[in-house]
Amino acid sequence: MSYKSRPRKKERPCLSMDDLLALVAENKNGQPNYGVILKYFRMQMGWKGWELAQFYSEALGAEGLEEETKLVTKQWIYMMENQNMVPVDQKRRRILAKLLDIPPVLFGLEALPSPSSAFTWEAVDVVEYRATLVQYCVLLHLGIVQPSLEDIKRRISNLHREAPFANPVEKKDLFALLCGYYLLAGDIAHDQMCFDEAIGLHGRAITIAKENTLYDVWAFALLERGDAYLERGGITVSLKGLAAAQADFEAAVRDMQAARQLEAKISPHYKAIISLRAGATEAHLARDRQELLKALKVIDLATGEIDKPATEEGLAIKLDQERYHLDRARAYLASPFQMARFPASAREELEAATRLTEPTHKVRQTDNAILLAQSYLVEEYYPLAATYAENALDLVKGIGSRLRLASIEALYRELRGSRYGKHPDVAKLGIKLLRVQQPQMFN
Repeated sequence: MSYKSRPRKKERPCLSMDDLLALVAENKNGQPNYGVILKYFRMQMGWKGWELAQFYSEALGAEGLEEETKLVTKQWIYMMENQNMVPVDQKRRRILAKLLDIPPVLFGLEALPSPSSAFTWEAVDVVEYRATLVQYCVLLHLGIVQPSLEDIKRRISNLHREAPFANPVEKKDLFALLCGYYLLAGDIAHDQMCFDEAIGLHGRAITIAKENTLYDVWAFALLERGDAYLERGGITVSLKGLAAAQADFEAAVRDMQAARQLEAKISPHYKAIISLRAGATEAHLARDRQELLKALKVIDLATGEIDKPATEEGLAIKLDQERYHLDRARAYLASPFQMARFPASAREELEAATRLTEPTHKVRQTDNAILLAQSYLVEEYYPLAATYAENALDLVKGIGSRLRLASIEALYRELRGSRYGKHPDVAKLGIKLLRVQQPQMFN
């Protein structure tokens, strides 16, 4: 039986796109679980492992890859599926996707551009755009793969072209998607410490959401921009002191207050997100225990929505117990004032978060290690601070976050300036940090 004459697929029960994206996000062996997607679509086609092996071998041969065809057996197909060993090479993975009609977003592939025409844009498939936005958000959140900025820019351009001329029903969906892609691009810039760019991208989402009365998206975009101001202010404090960071902190407060003014018009899920972010902002500005306790009470307003599934697609962050404990831990350490810091309480929250952390969630593992290091540094337990800073550095290499790398550098600088600064542990941390920041020096 030739590749061109493969049998038609049999009718089988189908999972929704959300279900399939959830399967990808489960991860296996530290990567998105494309193997389970391969198996699902093979079974949708009604093919056995040996049949897919035969068709895939023929397709590889047609692409001039004859030397690989003898390696493709049913055992190799099952290994791809069960051990998540789907080819890394995009060409080979795209052949599998073509054979099995797998949507590119579910297989870690960018959608191919439309056939060339007199125009530079393509029609917007709302379902596909939404599914891709969700997938990109999941990948960024887990720190597995950095979403494609070129693809995001292309989608933003297409949405800008199509949204203004859509019918009233479709127009809101298209503008919501446009905001979502701007926010995603802003979050990527934020993670890479391009704060001006992040603030600008979030500002565009705010403007579009406001003009189209997309209240949930409007509130969320204000929170995202406020978070960028807050992060930049926190870094400025460590480098130049509190006075230099005041403008950023004030801007963060303005955005958080503007988001809270929308609470009467937004969903419970977004109200909970506002509580988490507003509490974090107040914790950064707390000057004593009373102000910190007030900030913690604001964070606790989110507890009613924890572990509830979000009805919004693409934008809403997951509210779970682990995130709640991490946010409380940050609050206990956030203030620049010693009277508003409680490192032992932060470690209790981090211990609770650790019990809930998935092994594949490298971003949260990294955040946990950074916060542990900060807690011990506050109490001047320098050996433990150095150990956890080194643990965080080992983890951050796998997620490529410049923002978290900057937090580790701040830990190193503070350790270096302490009475423990000449200890070999600090020197070792400094060398490892330099290897990550300047790898070309060690080639």
